[in-house]
Amino acid sequence: MESAQLLDILGNKNRRMILQLLASRPYYTSEISDRIGVGQKAVLDHLGLLEKSGLIRSKTGEQRRKYYHITENLKLEVFVSPYSYTVETSVVIQQPSTQKDQKQPSDQTGGSQSIEILKQLNKYLFQLESKRRQMVKKQSNIEGEMIDIMSKCIDMIHETAQNNLETDIMIELLKHPQDRRSLSMHLDLPEYYIEEHIQSLIDQQIIIERDKDNTRIMSLL
Repeated sequence: MESAQLLDILGNKNRRMILQLLASRPYYTSEISDRIGVGQKAVLDHLGLLEKSGLIRSKTGEQRRKYYHITENLKLEVFVSPYSYTVETSVVIQQPSTQKDQKQPSDQTGGSQSIEILKQLNKYLFQLESKRRQMVKKQSNIEGEMIDIMSKCIDMIHETAQNNLETDIMIELLKHPQDRRSLSMHLDLPEYYIEEHIQSLIDQQIIIERDKDNTRIMSLL
C-alpha cells in the first residue's frame, strides 16, 4: 500500500478507532457500531474502504454474519524535520520465535502447564520489547546525527550557490539523487528552465551525472 493512501485512511478518527478495535480481535459490524458510537451504515462505509485498501478482510461467521479482521502487519513511519520529509510503509513479516522451548515438569496438569508457558512467553515478550526500544534509540541517534550533517551541508550549499535556483537544485539532490525529469517535477519547474543551471553546477564539479539502469542520475559530488 502507498504511504499516502495509508495516511489518508488513518486521517479519519472513526477508521482509526475501528483499526484499534480490530487490533485486539475480530469484530462484527454491530459490535463495532456499539463500541465506537457510530451508526452501522457509516461503519459499513468505513469497513468497505478499509477492506478495499487491503488492510482488513471480512469472513462469514455464525448465522451468516460478517466479521472483520486485520490482514497483515503494517508499519508506517513519518519523519519530519527542517531538512527532510519522509513517509515509509513496510510490511512486518511474522518470524518464528528464537526462544528455546522450556520443558515442563511431568507432574503438571494441562492447565498449570499452559500458565507456566504463558509466564515464560510473557517474560520473553518483555525482553523483545526492551531490545526493540534499544534499537529505536539507536535509530533516533543516527537520525539526529544525519540532521546535524544535513544542516551543515545546507549551510555550505548556501555559501556555494550563485542563486536561489542553484540552491534549490543542490538541496534536492542532497536529499536524494535523481534524473532531470524527476528534479524538474520536484522543483515544479520545466526541464528547459533548469537546464542551464544544472550544466553550470556540472561545470563547477558540484554535481555529477552517472548512468544507472539506463537512466542518467544526478547527485552531489
